[in-house]
Amino acid sequence: MSSNVIVRAPLHVQVAERLRVAIDSGELAPGARLNEVELCNDMGVSRTPLREAIRSLATEGLVELQPNRGAIVSVISREDVTEILPIMASLEGLGGRLAAVNMEREKILQVRNIHNQMIGHYRNGAVDDYFETNRLIHELITEGSGNQTLVDTINNLSAKVRRARFSAHMTAESWAKAVAEHEEMIDALESRDSDRLEAVLIQHIETKRTTIIGALRNAG
Repeated sequence: MSSNVIVRAPLHVQVAERLRVAIDSGELAPGARLNEVELCNDMGVSRTPLREAIRSLATEGLVELQPNRGAIVSVISREDVTEILPIMASLEGLGGRLAAVNMEREKILQVRNIHNQMIGHYRNGAVDDYFETNRLIHELITEGSGNQTLVDTINNLSAKVRRARFSAHMTAESWAKAVAEHEEMIDALESRDSDRLEAVLIQHIETKRTTIIGALRNAG
């Protein structure tokens, strides 16, 4: 008989997720110092689970631990983007190639539905909702590869540039291009065209890399 017990994640895992969301959303900005007293008060936790959560985020590259000075939110540099995104392009391309063969039909339908939601957000100019559905599509395709090592590797790299990757300001032209690439991506997945899906994913991330580097250059 299967158990119906709902297992709650350990407290430090819950705290880490809340911090992760705050970093991704920009609530905790790059370079911001993590004030332990304020965070403990805001989340109603002691310093022990908070510090465990911070150490966990440090292993993901989302925060930096500074000796005798606490922790700050990691700053994403052009060098980070230049080094990481080409690797991610190749890995996500491979994930797409495998997903085109291995992904269950129900999951492909789920990706199409989320894509349709993303198009609605694009047409309404709902940027935050657009990026959230965008992120989910990429994650589902990667998971559809059926290769957990590949999934874990992509997730580890993505954590380091995720906020820049899904939140960099886009012009109307670059946004329209990204949406068109997504449409081609979904078509390739539905037709199980592994060559085409791999190529589109690689091109899509290259488009994003160009956008991010441009935004970082302007900010600098």
